[in-house]
Amino acid sequence: MNVTQALGWTLLHSVWQCTLAAGALASLLAIVPVRAARTRYALAVTTLILMLAVPIGTAVRLRAAGPLVGTVVAPAARVVALPTAAASQPAPPSAERPGAALATQIRADLEPALPWIVVAWLAGVVILSIRLASGWLVTRRLITTGTRPVPQACRVALARLVVRLRVTRPVRLLESAVIQVPAVIGWLRPVVLLPASALTGLTPLQLDALLAHELAHIRRYDYLVNLLQSAIETLLFYHPVVWWVSRRVRDEREHCCDDLAVAVCGDAHCYATALLGMERLRNPMPAFSMAAAGGSLVERVRRLMAPVPVETFPRGLAGALAVLLALVLAIGGSLMGRSVDSSLLGAMRDRAGALAGTRRDPHARHDLLRALRRRGDSAAVAGLLAIAQNDPDVEIQQDALHALGKIPGDAALAAVIDIARSHPNDDVRREAVQTVSRVAPRAVALEVLPEIARSDRDHHVQHEAVEELGELQDRRAFPVLLDFARHHPAPDVRRKAVTALAEVGEPDRAADVLEQMVLHDSSADLQREAVEALGDLDDAGALARVARLARTHPDADVRDEAAEQYAKHAPPDAALALLNDRLARDPDAEVQAEAVEQLAELPRGMGIPAVIEAAQGHANAEVRSEAWRQLRESDDPRARAFLRGKARP
Repeated sequence: MNVTQALGWTLLHSVWQCTLAAGALASLLAIVPVRAARTRYALAVTTLILMLAVPIGTAVRLRAAGPLVGTVVAPAARVVALPTAAASQPAPPSAERPGAALATQIRADLEPALPWIVVAWLAGVVILSIRLASGWLVTRRLITTGTRPVPQACRVALARLVVRLRVTRPVRLLESAVIQVPAVIGWLRPVVLLPASALTGLTPLQLDALLAHELAHIRRYDYLVNLLQSAIETLLFYHPVVWWVSRRVRDEREHCCDDLAVAVCGDAHCYATALLGMERLRNPMPAFSMAAAGGSLVERVRRLMAPVPVETFPRGLAGALAVLLALVLAIGGSLMGRSVDSSLLGAMRDRAGALAGTRRDPHARHDLLRALRRRGDSAAVAGLLAIAQNDPDVEIQQDALHALGKIPGDAALAAVIDIARSHPNDDVRREAVQTVSRVAPRAVALEVLPEIARSDRDHHVQHEAVEELGELQDRRAFPVLLDFARHHPAPDVRRKAVTALAEVGEPDRAADVLEQMVLHDSSADLQREAVEALGDLDDAGALARVARLARTHPDADVRDEAAEQYAKHAPPDAALALLNDRLARDPDAEVQAEAVEQLAELPRGMGIPAVIEAAQGHANAEVRSEAWRQLRESDDPRARAFLRGKARP
């Protein structure tokens, strides 16, 4: 599975994974006491980290699962033998598995949307990252904008609280004219900002309580957790429950700091009064700051003023539940994918068994084929594959193949690929190659088509695979086609690879390769194919190479082909100049005669005067005869006037 597919499916799986994690957290918070702030905070943070870790694990598992071909072809190949083994007796009809069919249909419907889902997610991440970076810059600017040292009494209070809270890092305390509530910024060298209004509007005890709250943030390394939290919000921005869990983290963080502040100050009522005082001064704070007035004020005051016993819920049990939740989320995605695959395979086997009794009755085979074609779901894949592989009528095999190509999903694609690789009939394999190119994802086609072009026993099938590889128009096919053009044992496959090079490579790169083939390859047919491919590049640089080959290549047939391609693709004036030059200077009469024909076909009769001149006096009789023939077939008035005044040669 490629990166885009893995990321797209990861984003889709994360919807139910994050919802499950949030549901588990809500259940735990409903039974953990409100006053057990540290336990509730640990559960919320663990859930938020799991919401990021589980999708990452899903992406790694999907990416490591390998390409689509390797995962779906093997089951299909095993199913083929079922009808043959059971052909001697009819199999009873089995119950359908609508769940498997529905899952496969949903996967097929969602597959084309995966690139758009990934693009939308990337756009959201970029936008929120810009917002996050701007918030960080604004927060850092608060330290230097409108700040000054606080009074000595505040510094003494800070030193006392640092000792009581056992904060080991140096902490700076500044007065700010910009903010309106206390805030802490930074981790290694944290800075506590006090608004000027707090120094005059609060009592010393209330100010101590608020300082203790900010120091509690520093002691608990909340700034680092907030950074991680902001990153998770950015990556999982599309899921509402992520924002709900993140809000719970912030609320419980404030409750934990409230508990520490009350423990230091010893007076919950005084601290609640300080919070109410700050609410009168409150305004929104940047995302990377820790403010004393954060969270729900009403909930925080109610919690402080109506205490209940703290930490009555065992934290060990909470940790065990968090680990169990991680295991459920990690295993759930794997089991879901396996159950879908098992259900699908079982449905395919049931359908193959239903086919077993129909092989000797041609009318029954036709009826079953029509029924499976109308059904068109994953349960019909095994029956259609069995018909395509084993039916004695080639036309019915081809009809089954066409029906498989119209069924979406991995199982039908795997069946088509299996037919392209192993079907005993060359024509059916060739049609299967066309179907693979039409319905398979680009990455799958780029893997399957080269394999068939190398290993198929029929060179017509190889030729078809190379042609379809070129029609993908994917630059990743260029080195494969180049290898085929140089080394494939079948000459017609080599020539087709040369033609396909012009469709998939960059013009300059393709022109270099094609010109080297024209100059150095031992096959004259391949040289002419390379000249034609150069012309089809429709590039000015490539046309200059074609003109050079028309003048200088030692082989007359190659010069002839180059002149024809130049006349077909170059501007008329340039084509006229080259054709006149070849008519006058080329040493081969056939090249000169071809130049006459090309001159007569130039638009607006631009080449007719040169043709008339060749008819009148060219040194070679073959060229003069060709000129007369072109004039007789021309509707140009100058040609008709010339013919009326001249006798036929």
